[in-house]
Amino acid sequence: MFFLILRTLRQHRWFALLGAALLLSSVGNGLTYVIVFGKLLALEAKPSVLTLAYILALAPGFPGSYLAEKLLTKMAPIPVMILSEIIGLLGLSLPAWSLYSDNLILLLSSQAVAAFAGGMMVPVLSQTLKSGLKPTELPAASGLETFIFAANVILGIGIGTLLYGHLPAVAILALDALSFVLGIVLLFATHRAFRPVCVPENGEVIGNLSWRRLTQLQRRSLLFLPAIALVGAPAMALLPALATNFSGSSTDTGLMLLLARSTGQLIGPLLLSEAQLQRHSGKLNVLIISLALFICCYALVSITDKQWLAMLLIVMAHIFTNIVYVLATLNIMQSFPASVTGRAMAKAWRVQLIITLILPVIAGFAADTFDPAWVLYLSSGGGFVVLICVLATNHLAGRREGTALNLKNSG
Repeated sequence: MFFLILRTLRQHRWFALLGAALLLSSVGNGLTYVIVFGKLLALEAKPSVLTLAYILALAPGFPGSYLAEKLLTKMAPIPVMILSEIIGLLGLSLPAWSLYSDNLILLLSSQAVAAFAGGMMVPVLSQTLKSGLKPTELPAASGLETFIFAANVILGIGIGTLLYGHLPAVAILALDALSFVLGIVLLFATHRAFRPVCVPENGEVIGNLSWRRLTQLQRRSLLFLPAIALVGAPAMALLPALATNFSGSSTDTGLMLLLARSTGQLIGPLLLSEAQLQRHSGKLNVLIISLALFICCYALVSITDKQWLAMLLIVMAHIFTNIVYVLATLNIMQSFPASVTGRAMAKAWRVQLIITLILPVIAGFAADTFDPAWVLYLSSGGGFVVLICVLATNHLAGRREGTALNLKNSG
């Protein structure tokens, strides 16, 4: 995978420019996150306010993705990306204002703006990568998306955490704004260099992506991203609660576990070769085995009292889930035509978002009353059982459709 990405970066100037732009944007989003939550903690915000901040850091992406889908019918993808980045840049005025007023509403609103802009990126990025890369280069696109996601934590939140308290918040906010400005400049350069290789053809559009009208492979592809959230979201939400098992400061331990999680997210895609990606694309065995191993790793984290072992297990757990993530994005880009790839990705992402908003909140409240380890076993394990049932139902539906089609053809 690593060499494929390097080769694609060399062959496509626009791909390299886009990667640099998204990296800067991801760093900026991470810095915004640190500024907002650092200020909320400094103001001793109530737990309910922190929960609302978590929701606003995700939920506005829902309408953002819908807006981007509408804009894609009237505009080229990269200008929509530029618009998203401009919205993100303008949204920095809210935390800047709040630094002088201690206004919680402004802080929470800044999270909402960042999430809205991030939601706009989901269909646009997939549409751009599908249109601009050859089918053999699509695994590089999946890898790029994973690296950008990991950079948000490792670079953005990591750098922000190191700088917060050592530099004034205004200085960090200035770096944040600079990252957005540079990202926008690079996106303009990307737009000039972009040359599509996959142009949508007439008749490719599949209505409103009605579930019944999709093939079994397309339905399965749409289930991969929600599968990660169904199994992984409760476990990741309970990760801070598991930090109390180890000696030392809970805050320091929590940050180390978060770093371990992001390291696994970064390493995962690099362990798959091009041949392995193509061989496992569309297959269920890797999905099921990887998510089962993820649960096993988190279960072991809950019973160990050694921090180094817990970090190793978390790295391994997120290697498994990010292998699934790469395959999920690759499956969608391969199984859907260019005209609807962005809409298909947004559809799967929105289902994943809904699960990510609901399950962690339920798991968190349950962990207030019951042992977090048992909540972890039941929530992630239960999600895995639900996933198996959904996949089995889709498989049986596909077999029935195939039988009906054969009978129709023979008749």
